[in-house]
Parts: sequence; C-alpha cells; structure tokens
Amino acid sequence: MLLLLLQGAVALYAQDSSLVGFRLEGGAQYAVGAGQGKDLTAVQPMGGAGIYFNISPRFRAGLDYDYSRMIREQINGTLEKQPDGGVAGDVYSDRKTHFHCVTATGEFNFLPSGPFSLYASAGAGVMMANGNLYTMSIKNELKPGGAGNLIQIKGHNEAHSFVATVFPVSLSLEYMFIPRVSVCLKGGYRFVIAGKNEYAPNGQAFALLGLRFNL
Repeated sequence: MLLLLLQGAVALYAQDSSLVGFRLEGGAQYAVGAGQGKDLTAVQPMGGAGIYFNISPRFRAGLDYDYSRMIREQINGTLEKQPDGGVAGDVYSDRKTHFHCVTATGEFNFLPSGPFSLYASAGAGVMMANGNLYTMSIKNELKPGGAGNLIQIKGHNEAHSFVATVFPVSLSLEYMFIPRVSVCLKGGYRFVIAGKNEYAPNGQAFALLGLRFNL
C-alpha cells in the first residue's frame, strides 16, 4: 500500500506545473550572540508566510515575512556601596524585543522529481525590531548619626528599536501528500548585521513546520 501511495504521488507531482505558490509556517527560534544575555528564555516563537515562484523543477524564488521575539529577564544580585555606607543599584530588568523580517530568497531543489523535495535556500532582507526595557532599582541611604535609613525603589521603562540587515540560509524537506499541497520541515540560521546595537542578536537559529500550496 505504501508503494502504491508513493507511485500515485509521483504521478500527481508530474502533473503539477504551478508557477506561483504560497507558504505558511510556524515553530521556534533561538537568539545567538551579543543580545542574548545569560537569562534569555531559550525557546521563542516564530511564524511567517510567503509567496514563491517556481522558475523550474530545480529553482524557485520567494518573498517572505516572519515574526519572532526575544525575552531577556535578569535578576542582578550585586549592589554598589555608597559613600554613606548604604547600597544602590539595579536589581531586576526585563527586556522584550519583537522582530519583523522581510526577506527575498533563492532556492535549489536537490530532488526535482517525485513527491519529495529537498530545498537549500539563501537570501537577504531587513529586520525591523522594537520593544521595551523595564528596570527596577533600589537605594538604601543611611541617615546621619545612625538615625535610621531611607529605602527608595524605582521603576523605569524605556522603549528601543533598530533596523538590521539579515542573511538567512535554510534546508527544507517537503512532501506532497495531496495534489499541489506539501508539508515541510525546515531548519536554518539567520545572520543579523546590526553594528554594535546592544539589543540585537548576532543571529537566530530556527526550526519550522509548514505547508506549501501551489496555486
């Protein structure tokens, strides 16, 4: 039965000469590098959609949008001593950054015939990021003459944003299980070029599961 299903899928694939298709995918990503921080939440959601053009059985080109986020929550245990004998410093910070990416990609298919496809892709695009950093600080001030102390707790919320250039590379295994519709397992890495921006990671590793629809 499995052989019959595969033979039927090959026949259906041979009849598929669609020029345009679109994709939907979702999964997770992990930020790597400068903006990571030791307390970064390891797995973050990622999802997107795109349109692609089948140039030939081996080549296609696409335009994609995806969204992901990065959360950094950090508790600081070290306070600086003040001249009067008290202490002061930041005790908690919570950084959230949302990433919106638009990329153009070129893809090469190592398996141009049959229901299975194996695409290697590379591209370039732009990342637009925004978010906020919330910081809580504490100050313990000693009063003169040992008359007691004064404790101050403050919170500060600051917005941040940046624009970066990205270069994604990926490998996608696809299987056409019904005519013109394929399921896809995709993994890859996205290089992020944002100068010395402290809020930007050096890159993002990702794994996605998606669907491909040939129109």
